[in-house]
Amino acid sequence: MEVNSVKMIIPCQCLLGEGPYYSESRKCLFWVDILDKLLYRFDLQQQTVSRYPMEQAICWVMETTEQRLIAGFERGIYYLDNSTFQPIELYSLSNLAINNRLNDAKTDRNGYVFFGTMDKYEQQSTGALYRFGHQQAPTIVDSNYMISNGPAISKNGRILYSTESSTRTIYQFDLSEQGELSNKREFIKFDEAMGFPDGMTVDNDNHLWVASWNGSGLYRFSPQGKYVQFYKLPAPRVTSLTFMGDDLDTIAVTTARTGLDKEALEQFPYSGGLFIITVPVKGIAETPVHL
Repeated sequence: MEVNSVKMIIPCQCLLGEGPYYSESRKCLFWVDILDKLLYRFDLQQQTVSRYPMEQAICWVMETTEQRLIAGFERGIYYLDNSTFQPIELYSLSNLAINNRLNDAKTDRNGYVFFGTMDKYEQQSTGALYRFGHQQAPTIVDSNYMISNGPAISKNGRILYSTESSTRTIYQFDLSEQGELSNKREFIKFDEAMGFPDGMTVDNDNHLWVASWNGSGLYRFSPQGKYVQFYKLPAPRVTSLTFMGDDLDTIAVTTARTGLDKEALEQFPYSGGLFIITVPVKGIAETPVHL
């Protein structure tokens, strides 16, 4: 079933919009433009959008149990100053492969962070899936990714979904309370017409939502991996999504302009914008990072 329910568009024209994250404590939505090195903040109460330039590529942002912001940058994880949003180093990842950078991230239900890395040139499978939290530094928990995307956590916290975008494959792992992964298996494989699976999240009905790069929308799958719905958007390169608002009943969707030719940008002028859509289901609040 195909649905179109765009409520609002923020025309930010991101080269590579990514990492939408809703902060309940701040009543703000954050997202990033990785390639333009920008952090965005949408204040839901004031209905204002602000952007903050960064000196290096910023890939994701989330909140800790102390309500501090942390962010994944190209080759490290940093605190963000609450007023200026300037970075203060938390973990250096200087041992990354030379052409790698951080990509998507998500917390599990116990406050561990799982984040991926990728080859910036999308040539080598040098990327990996990492975990940190609960006084543990970032550690590789799965490897051999060209483009690690997702990740997402099931409603009960016992399954982690992880995407290898280059092969259009979404994997499942069993996930323990200690953040340990086991029993990796293929869950969903996109065909060429569906595009490439990118960022993901899980709703309160335990269905998996997947942003589709070159697929112009969001796919929703049952816990058994059955396709249920497709939410079409007027942008081909859909990158990630998150539920937002007091009732977590709207979705913020990031998109990208990078790599689109003049004809595509004329056809889809809102590419790179942030889309807010209404949906008949609710999301699950993100668990703060337990450092």
